[in-house]
Amino acid sequence: MISPRSLLDVSSNQLAFNSYIKPLVNIESLLALYFLMFIFGFTTQEGYLFYNEYRALQIILLIVIGFIASIYQRRTISKGELVFFALLMIGSLVWAQPAIIITEFLLIYLLYLSFTFLKYHQLASKLLVVLSITLFIQFPFALWDYVSTGHYAAIWYPLEWNIRVYDSYFLVVSIFAVWFYLTNQPYRYLYLLFLFLALLAILLDGGRSATIAYTVLITIVSIGYSSVRWQLIATYLTSWLSYLSLSYFASFNNDDTTLAVVRESSSGRIDIWMNALQCWSRDPIIGCGFYQLEQYPNLPAHPHNLYVQVLSETGLAGFGLLTYILILVFKRIDWTQTYGYFIMAAFLAIGVESFFSGVHIYAVTQLLLLWLLVFLLKNPAFNNAHRLP
Repeated sequence: MISPRSLLDVSSNQLAFNSYIKPLVNIESLLALYFLMFIFGFTTQEGYLFYNEYRALQIILLIVIGFIASIYQRRTISKGELVFFALLMIGSLVWAQPAIIITEFLLIYLLYLSFTFLKYHQLASKLLVVLSITLFIQFPFALWDYVSTGHYAAIWYPLEWNIRVYDSYFLVVSIFAVWFYLTNQPYRYLYLLFLFLALLAILLDGGRSATIAYTVLITIVSIGYSSVRWQLIATYLTSWLSYLSLSYFASFNNDDTTLAVVRESSSGRIDIWMNALQCWSRDPIIGCGFYQLEQYPNLPAHPHNLYVQVLSETGLAGFGLLTYILILVFKRIDWTQTYGYFIMAAFLAIGVESFFSGVHIYAVTQLLLLWLLVFLLKNPAFNNAHRLP
C-alpha cells in the first residue's frame, strides 16, 4: 500500500522536474552546451587544432538540427533554395577553389535549416549571459600584470583563440545583456556587470571594430529608452575610465605603453579591400571564388569585411542573394513596436562589426549569430514570429 507521504514525494518531484528540468529538455539546449564548451574552454586537442574540433562539432550539431527540421516539418524545397543551389552549380564551374566556397555555402544552408526549426528560449539566453561572466574569473590577474609590467596579454582567456573571436562573442552577448536589463529582469546588476567587463576586455584587446559596434548599440538604446539611459551611459563611461586609468598606471612601468584601441593604423584593411575588389573585377557577375589575397601572402584569406568578401568571392549574384535575404528580414520586422529601437541597435551593431571584421568565419561566432537571429526574429516579445514565412 502506497502511503500518503510517498505520494507527496512523487508529486513534489514531478513539480521540481516541470519547474527546473523540463524547460531545458529541448533542441536549443544542444546549442547552449556548445557555448558552455567555449565558455569553460573544453577541448581534447592541443595548440590550434581545437579550431578544427569546434568546427567539426558545429557541423555535427547543425546536421542533427537540420535533419530534425527536415523530417519534423516535412518541408519542401522553396524557389529561393532552388536559386541558391543553381548558384552553387554555376559557380562551381568558374570559381577558383570551388570546393571551399561550396563547403561554406552548404554550412550557411545548414545554419538556415537550423534557424527554421529553433525556437527562442529566454532561460537559455539568460544562462548564456550569466555563465559568460565566469570567463572573467582570471581577468583581475591579467589587469594586475598589466599595471605591474606595462604589458597587457589576454592570457586569461580559456582557449588560445584569436582574441577577435572573444571580442565578437562579448559584443553579441552584450546585446542579450542589454535586453534583459531593459526589460527589468531579476538580478539586473549582473547584466550591467557583464556590459562593463565586456567593453573593458574589448578595449584592452584593441578591438576597434567591436568597440565601434558596442558604441552604436549603447548609443541607440540610450536614445530610445530613457528608463535605462543613464545606467547604460554610466556603465559605458566606467569601462572607458577604467581602461584609461589602467593604461595610465601601466605607463609608469613601460614608457612605450600605448592605447591600442585608438591606434592610427588601419591594419591594412583598405589595401585588403582594394585587393579583394580587384579580384572581383575579374568576374563581376559570378565572382572570383575563394582566394588567398595574393598581393598580401602574410594576411588571412579573407578581406575583413563580410560584404566585400561576399561580393568578391561570389560576385553580384551572391551579393544580390545576400541583399535579398536582408530585405526579407527587415520587411518582416515590425518597426513600430515598443522595442523597435532595440532591434535596430542590435542589427546595426552586428552590421557595423561585419563591415570591419572577418571574425564571423569562426564556428563559435557563427552559432552565436544564429542564436541572435532566433532571438531577434522569433522572440514573442517582438511580435515577429507570425510574420516569418
